[in-house]
Amino acid sequence: MAQYISKGEKGRWWYKKERHLPMELLTFTHLLGREELTEQYRQKVQANLNTPHQKGLNLRQYLAKQHLVQEDMKAFNPWMLDIEKHGMLIKVKNDLYHFPHLALDRLALLKEIKASDTFTRIDQLNKQEIIRDSAAEKLKEWMSIVLFMRLKTYSHYQAQQEMMNPLIKPFGFEDPQLIKNQFALDHEALAKVKKIYRIFMPFHEALQEFLAGVEEELRSATLDEVSFQMEGDIALRLLQYEEAKKYYLSAKDEAPEDPNILTVLGCISLAQGNLDQAAKYVDQALQVDIKCFGENHARIATDNINLVGIYVEQGKLEEAKEYAYKALKIDLKFLPENHLHIARDYNNLGRITLVLGDLEQANECFDKALKIYAELYRENHPNIAIYYNNLGMVYQDQKDLEKAAEYVKKALAIDQSYYGEYHPSVATDYNNLGTIYHQKGDFDEATKYCRKALEINLNFFGVAHPFVAENYDNLGQIYLSQNDLVKAIEYTRKSLEIFRGLYGENHPDVAIAYSNLGSIYQEQENLNEAAECAKKALSIDSNLFGKDSLRVGKRYNNLAVTYDAAGKLDIAVKIASKALKIYEKHYENHNIHNEDMVLTAFNLAMTYKKQEDWVRATECIKKALKINVELFGKDHLLTVIGYEILGEIYQVQGKGEEATKYNEKASKAILRMFDSQYIHVKAINATL
Repeated sequence: MAQYISKGEKGRWWYKKERHLPMELLTFTHLLGREELTEQYRQKVQANLNTPHQKGLNLRQYLAKQHLVQEDMKAFNPWMLDIEKHGMLIKVKNDLYHFPHLALDRLALLKEIKASDTFTRIDQLNKQEIIRDSAAEKLKEWMSIVLFMRLKTYSHYQAQQEMMNPLIKPFGFEDPQLIKNQFALDHEALAKVKKIYRIFMPFHEALQEFLAGVEEELRSATLDEVSFQMEGDIALRLLQYEEAKKYYLSAKDEAPEDPNILTVLGCISLAQGNLDQAAKYVDQALQVDIKCFGENHARIATDNINLVGIYVEQGKLEEAKEYAYKALKIDLKFLPENHLHIARDYNNLGRITLVLGDLEQANECFDKALKIYAELYRENHPNIAIYYNNLGMVYQDQKDLEKAAEYVKKALAIDQSYYGEYHPSVATDYNNLGTIYHQKGDFDEATKYCRKALEINLNFFGVAHPFVAENYDNLGQIYLSQNDLVKAIEYTRKSLEIFRGLYGENHPDVAIAYSNLGSIYQEQENLNEAAECAKKALSIDSNLFGKDSLRVGKRYNNLAVTYDAAGKLDIAVKIASKALKIYEKHYENHNIHNEDMVLTAFNLAMTYKKQEDWVRATECIKKALKINVELFGKDHLLTVIGYEILGEIYQVQGKGEEATKYNEKASKAILRMFDSQYIHVKAINATL
């Protein structure tokens, strides 16, 4: 057995063939049999460990340092500021136990301490003055807490399972079945987890210095130095934003221009939905970093990306796009092409272009991000889940709802495996699934998923948060589709009030809420209120995105539909024509045409039909049909409706042959759609 610690018969080091084997063979205890045989093994092991290795190190020193530096220090880094770690399930063995056990094992090997259990190793390291008395006591306390937690966890599962959920009980989720299925930590247990991290983080830092040659750092470490930043980081790990904010504000008082502190405060404010405060902190960090590093530095790229996230939420998409490109340009200059930050930059660009309606560019950006993520991570990583979610949204915009649901469900499965059932990332997955099922016409599933998202976000953020407002708005639209107008108005008004309270009147989400509220009033035939809401949405989007933006085209179309319903046909024609001109301009300049353009042309045609302006009605319908066939093919609901309307127009004009031709086209298309199990949905005058 001892030979497997050093070299084989061919002079090859065994650890190169199986890197963990030598380390496993170093820990042993005599149980029964001849003690002298165990002693002989001990002597051979020690002799092999003293074999010269390389660069002035013997095998003992190499194995200890190689495992600590190259494996343990990286695998068990307690770094808390990676956003995907916030609120993540805790693996008691992997996250809390492995590092002290392995680090003390390697230190004992390095210092020729032969103890076979962790507590004795701590005593021996303390005796040799490698660690101080206070550090030894802290390490023993850490090991005692974590060993008890392992026993409690195994007892809960009645198996060697180690997952602990830090979010269920502290955030008030009353789910007895989930608490039974998962080991849910209460406030007392979380206090012990925090105590572990207060020892873990300084111990990891002292060991880094020790391995870099500054052994005095480990000798002098008391492991009880707790800074405001450390307390804030621990709170973030457990998704306790208010507590984290309190500690980071205290840290800012001590160092007002520390860009790291300012950045974290910005990220906390963003997570809490306080966008103006978030922008203020991140911009302050950017100015400090520019002063220190100049305009072209990796830190500047990160500051820009942090601003991108805020601008997207504020609806400032052009500014967001500008900063995203700045970040990408800097990172491509200084980092390898497969770096995580480059993937981050592409993902952000994809997110922006998706909202702007450029699906082709969004897809391209997401593909580039995924290629890098796939190299860096295994399949089920939270960053892969983000990509799947984004891809799901692309497919949803392309009306491929089956694939959209498939990818968002993949994201949900990954997020649940890392965070459990209750977490903001899981709420995002549920919300996205709700919108997809709503679009599919499966209102029960849509309501179920949106309600799950709402429950999670209310518990984490309270009522005054954009996620909650978005959930209310989606539920309002689902109830509208079911013609439950009372509930539709109730939820949409809640959404509008939250958005207005957070952002004031001039924000894209406020415009969407007004637009959706207007569509409900229209269904109630409360056309004055519907027109007022549509005008407010139009005014906001005109100010934010310019008078020729696609969003403004959509608002004009909604307003035109309202005036048409009110019988104000001349005004409806005038406004719908403005909408159509906007869409045609985008088509001419950017080759962008979409379903909104088709609906606008149809709605305008229907108004002309009411005015008995057959020539213009026919012209609009044919224009809409041409675009719709290009987008979705001949076997599509809107194409069928277009054929039917043309048939009616020609019939009224006494052109029976033309009427028959288009009615037959409509009938054949309907038969083909039902043959392919097409699901019929209500559409033509829907406001989007």
